[in-house]
Amino acid sequence: MGTIIAIGGGFEDKEEFFLAEHILKICGKERPNFLQIPTPGIDEPRTGRMGTFIKYGCRADQLFLSPWNRPSEEEIARKIRWADLIHVPGGNLEYCMDMWRETHADRYLREAYDQGKILFGTSSGSMCWFQEGYDDCGPRNSVKFVEGTGILPYCNGVHFEHEFWQQFSLDVASRSISGIACEDDAAICCADGRWYLLISPARPEARCWLFDARDHFRKIDLTAHPEILERL
Repeated sequence: MGTIIAIGGGFEDKEEFFLAEHILKICGKERPNFLQIPTPGIDEPRTGRMGTFIKYGCRADQLFLSPWNRPSEEEIARKIRWADLIHVPGGNLEYCMDMWRETHADRYLREAYDQGKILFGTSSGSMCWFQEGYDDCGPRNSVKFVEGTGILPYCNGVHFEHEFWQQFSLDVASRSISGIACEDDAAICCADGRWYLLISPARPEARCWLFDARDHFRKIDLTAHPEILERL
């Protein structure tokens, strides 16, 4: 299995380099191939994070999947198979999942994970890897649950320290699966089936939370109780 780094938000400015160095360390390749898939942002390139990895010597490319940019399925498969590191920025989760299913990119991304590659992203680029995500892509920017790729179990919430996203605490109780919510500058990671947290040095108080469906969706601070990660 591969590695998924699901970031609630943040890791910007100097912490961009902290994140890149962590990813490159676990990748272990001298010049890995970096692929950005900006589907959640309607194919708007996010050159900042890609530029950081280029500075570290990565070869970089982008994959656009909206109808006006769409390559053939063979080209989609080729680019995803070429990549060692796959980055998905934030945006609209529902649009992202619709485009991935239309193009079968979701199948090739699951294949990439099964082959041991590193998949990572922020906000919608975090939620896309889970069974469900909680995004503000409903009517008039209302929040709703959206089916993800299901590579990881659980329902994922992001930006959890912000008041707007606190509704996740209540809404997740309507689901049949546990929820994991990450604040900005915090990430929950799964490497070869082993879960761990990544917290930005710039904000050491950042937290990740579990809403445990087996215990009436009790809210548990995973940052304070990392031993619970062993049971996920």
